[in-house]
Amino acid sequence: MWQLIQNAQIYMPERIEEHDLLIVEGKIAAIGNDLTLPSYVQGKIFDLEGKFLVPGFIDAHVHICGGGGEAGPSSRTPEIQLSQLTQAGITTVVGCLGTDAISRSMEELLVKARAIEDEGLTTYIYSGAYQANRNLMANLRQDLVLIDKVIGAGEIAISDHRSAQPQIAELEHLAAEARVGGMLGGKAGIVHLHLGDGKRGIEPIYQILDNTEIPITQFMPTHMNRTHSLFEQGIKFLESGGNIDLTAGCDDYTEDLRVPYILHFLADKKLLNNRVTVTSDGNGSMPRYNSQGELVGMGIGSVRVLWRDIRSAVQKYNLSLEDALRVITSSPAHVLELHQKGRIQPGFDADLITLDDNLEIKHVWAKGKLMVYDAVPIVFGQYEKALSENYQNIEVG
Repeated sequence: MWQLIQNAQIYMPERIEEHDLLIVEGKIAAIGNDLTLPSYVQGKIFDLEGKFLVPGFIDAHVHICGGGGEAGPSSRTPEIQLSQLTQAGITTVVGCLGTDAISRSMEELLVKARAIEDEGLTTYIYSGAYQANRNLMANLRQDLVLIDKVIGAGEIAISDHRSAQPQIAELEHLAAEARVGGMLGGKAGIVHLHLGDGKRGIEPIYQILDNTEIPITQFMPTHMNRTHSLFEQGIKFLESGGNIDLTAGCDDYTEDLRVPYILHFLADKKLLNNRVTVTSDGNGSMPRYNSQGELVGMGIGSVRVLWRDIRSAVQKYNLSLEDALRVITSSPAHVLELHQKGRIQPGFDADLITLDDNLEIKHVWAKGKLMVYDAVPIVFGQYEKALSENYQNIEVG
């Protein structure tokens, strides 16, 4: 079925003058003014009446098959469900493992990614966990070349007491495998590094850059807004041509380390370019430690904080909608080399979101399929709706 979206304020993420968009076979077929449906096709027309139409969001760091475990077996977080992602506007998701690569596995991560794709979204995964040697095949290079969903290594932990404490030689070898495997597989081969609050920060990356020919763009360090010293390192890394990834939803951080303020700060310093991305760390555990490294609390991350924080950057700090959208659309598509994603452009996948005047998510299309209508999910995962209905039918007493 063809679909025609009319009377929209279209952001590619750059604002354009055209107001209509045509979807055919899951792709953006045309953008223009006064478009119509041909008389010989079945189609549906959506009149947005001036609402915003923006690219679907890319969340490049989600624990799709669950995470956690730092407080024992009962602290393992559950798998994410389809409608959790779609209601958050996420149409492309990159899954990762975390601390627990014992009760969680790469096989489980891959199968969960395939399940979410079967349900309508676009999915990829990183090969590895906090430990660097958690591959599906004999090595990372083979994973990148032979497994379609693997686009890089991650999230490998450094500068963290939960890290496997990889030696520089091990990280160098991993980066080399990612580099060559990405080239052979036609992928980014990104090395997605988890940064804790350890004193070394991203110094291990600089050691690799100093001792090898691996380019700085091979690395995508995340949680770069965890501490002030780490963010200062991130600014220098960005100025040197590197990528930095910020984590949304850090409500226990000081204001100047939260995503809305940092995006405003980077824009003011002319540093908010296509190598700055924001991710949610969704569905992962959120452990809290005291100064002695003792666990004092535990929460679970939500993918909804991704757009919440980006929206706040626009509404609270007057960041332009174009700049705000880039960090979760065209910029992650650039860094991860997702060539049909992140932009509203003819030939690209029809991953689209409608925002109202208050920048609330109203409609979501994934590869041309309407997943959320008027802020209500209309497509559900295999079991989530049935589970909800069963819960509502339970008789108590």
